[in-house]
Amino acid sequence: MARFLAAVAAVTLLSSLSAAQDASHLTPSVLSELEQSCAPGPSLRAAQNALAQTDGNRITQNWESIIALDSFFTLRLEDQRITDQKETGRCWMFSGLNILRPIVASKLDCDDIELSQNYLYFFEKLERANLFLEAIILTRDKPYTDRTVEFLLKTNAADGNNWVGFVELVEKYGVVPKDVMPETYSSSHSGHVINVLGLRLKQAAMKIRHTTTPDSIPTFKMEALKDVYRILAINFGLPPKEFEWRYMKSDTVLSPLKTYTPPQFFQEMIGDALDDYYPLYSIPTLPFERKYEIEYDRTVSDQPNMYFVNCPLEMLKEIAKRSLLDSTAVWFGCDVSRESSFDVGVMIPGLYDIQSLYGIDIAFTREDLFETYSSIPTHNMVFSGIDIVDGKVKKWLVENSWGDTKGKAGFYFMRDDWFDQYVQMVVLRKKYIPREVLALFDTKAEVLPPWDPMATPIRIK
Repeated sequence: MARFLAAVAAVTLLSSLSAAQDASHLTPSVLSELEQSCAPGPSLRAAQNALAQTDGNRITQNWESIIALDSFFTLRLEDQRITDQKETGRCWMFSGLNILRPIVASKLDCDDIELSQNYLYFFEKLERANLFLEAIILTRDKPYTDRTVEFLLKTNAADGNNWVGFVELVEKYGVVPKDVMPETYSSSHSGHVINVLGLRLKQAAMKIRHTTTPDSIPTFKMEALKDVYRILAINFGLPPKEFEWRYMKSDTVLSPLKTYTPPQFFQEMIGDALDDYYPLYSIPTLPFERKYEIEYDRTVSDQPNMYFVNCPLEMLKEIAKRSLLDSTAVWFGCDVSRESSFDVGVMIPGLYDIQSLYGIDIAFTREDLFETYSSIPTHNMVFSGIDIVDGKVKKWLVENSWGDTKGKAGFYFMRDDWFDQYVQMVVLRKKYIPREVLALFDTKAEVLPPWDPMATPIRIK
């Protein structure tokens, strides 16, 4: 009897395993069921015809949600002339300089000023090259399949940076007016120069990693840096060590011609103002009220890694609102690729009505987006206005750096619930941040790996 029961159990187990195995494959019966669930008909044919000839984002764009947003804001800071990063990943730099522009304009008593992005770009690429080579030296004994080595080799010359890197850069090299070192084609279209820099740096990395004479490593590094400097000079021009400059004041009076160095210009116009700004993030997959830093995520090699304090989202929103109501713009980072229209200039959850087209409800919580790597920082911009109705924030005014032909003359309207889903970070002045949060910046940071999703966004517009 026992043998009979054992045999029955074995047959039952084999049958269940066989059934499970069949269910895991696209068998004829599974394919038949799938085909029956998508029977031809007028609605399917209409959708096929539309998507065969038109971008799906245009078809699914929810026009009612767009027209529901009016163009008024209860508070709007004075508009600046819109900048254009063109075909580069310099949003962090443009938005950082857009925070500085009102400070400089006020100091100079002029209506507006644009600072040279090309000047900073030169030194950012040079510093990043040096940082890469130093990291390769430190990891040269690890196999190329090591995740850190893989990350370094894949991202060695790519565009992208953050607020901490921006501050490190301007405090070391200063700034200059845009007409002192204007844009070149290469500084506005970085694909070529990134490719050339990447190849040269990878070549140096192979020499450093494979050499049998470690004493030659400093020579390999210096040779590579000299080539990097020459590549940058050819593409961007040579940055000025000193320049003569004058400008038209607000009252149409021409200022006297004056000589500056870039660090001197920075100190006279901005001074220590940037020491007053702190980066706050809201990452639901990390514990709140802690300080974090990301390994190798920095710009200047002898400066700290990128760091931030992680806070609940509502705190970020409340402090950002407080800053704007005090007439202070806010630098922020977000996933601009989600639920936004570059042409119309709106950022609205549900902007693309996928459910009506496909009959599928694709909904994610903020936590879901982070856990599935579905939303990461891809762009930095500036909040320059806010709309508060009956005590509640209705929308945020966003100053972008994609030129004045995009969005609403270069500005975007962000509905408040878009902030809830896709904004990951803000940079705020010390006086708006609670004391207990500020105190966290003096604590020891937990180190995150260089491939963490919150690492420097590496994106091309």
